[in-house]
Amino acid sequence: MGFLDGVRVVDATRLFPGGYATMLLSDMGAEVTKVEQPGLGDYMRATPPTKRGKSPVHDIVNRNKSSIGVDLKSKEGRGVMRRLLERADVFVEGFRPGAMKRLGFSYEEVKTISPKIVYCSISAYGQKSPLSSMPGHDVNFQAMAGTLSYGPPTPPLLQLGDLASGMHAALAILGALAGRRGPVYIDVPIVPSLASWMVLPAATYIATGEEPVPGHSLIFGSTPYYSIYPTSDGRHVAVAAIEERFWHNLVVALGVPELEGKRFGSPPERRQVKSTLKKIFSARTRDHWARLLMHKDTCVTPVLTVSEALQSDWAKAAGALVRVPHSGHVLGAPVLSRPRMRSKPQTQAPELGADTPRILESLGYSRAEVARLRRSHAVQ
Repeated sequence: MGFLDGVRVVDATRLFPGGYATMLLSDMGAEVTKVEQPGLGDYMRATPPTKRGKSPVHDIVNRNKSSIGVDLKSKEGRGVMRRLLERADVFVEGFRPGAMKRLGFSYEEVKTISPKIVYCSISAYGQKSPLSSMPGHDVNFQAMAGTLSYGPPTPPLLQLGDLASGMHAALAILGALAGRRGPVYIDVPIVPSLASWMVLPAATYIATGEEPVPGHSLIFGSTPYYSIYPTSDGRHVAVAAIEERFWHNLVVALGVPELEGKRFGSPPERRQVKSTLKKIFSARTRDHWARLLMHKDTCVTPVLTVSEALQSDWAKAAGALVRVPHSGHVLGAPVLSRPRMRSKPQTQAPELGADTPRILESLGYSRAEVARLRRSHAVQ
């Protein structure tokens, strides 16, 4: 059982933002059908690294979904798409503005096919932006949103623009489904979605008129109580002892009670306290400090690698890494609401067109018609 049991989603996206949005919907029970280009499919299928010839990125984002290969540039392929949309509750597309209109599946056209449709478009800058025709990928989106401006820009570990827009798309779709009174159009721009997450940096700029710089403001590492400290083994610990009780517990555990009450002070005083803590933390290993401080209510944690995080106690308890039959390990659903959400992925990500015959027959096509569509390459 899931919150979205009975909700049918047609996913015509082929990159991370749309795939992530419909992954969240599928985790909540929605029936998600991926409409993929024959012979090519979702771009994430080829995203490295691969394992046994498959991309774990694709496996993670497309669990619990079905796949049908449809050539939307062919007349018969567009006919298949119309049948899919006739019974759909949600349509998600991630093409550049104007592409769906050229194919005959703009919002104005789709709402005549399905008067109840929630139509969601995900694009770089939005449908009406002066930059709407510009292509891009996540590093471009982060560059334009300002998130790469802290230090020498490097391609980030996390695809924050893709994730932010995917989450905003799923949230907006849920809101539209909850309050639906007819067709709804949702425009999700990736760059503004990411920019909306820049609350603390934007607040710093709004308040001071200055660029926020890591290590030079209260929330970006200039304070001793909110910072990252290197340890003797070249690793790091994260300290966030903002509140008085956490700071008290920290300085007591470290054996420096003279720092009590000194987490706030003038810039020179803060630098002195931070220098003291840096010297203390650099004397022992990361794991030593983790064992000593993590369970003493100090808000101190080790800085983990990706592999350490996925194998940690919190990850095991949360089901962050789960096994799917025939596919191997994938990331689990991040939020659970028992018993209304899937506690783990139920099915592996589909091969391109794996469900085409079943889906076509469910749409009313005979086996002979399915065979003819395949021979004409309208479907795969």
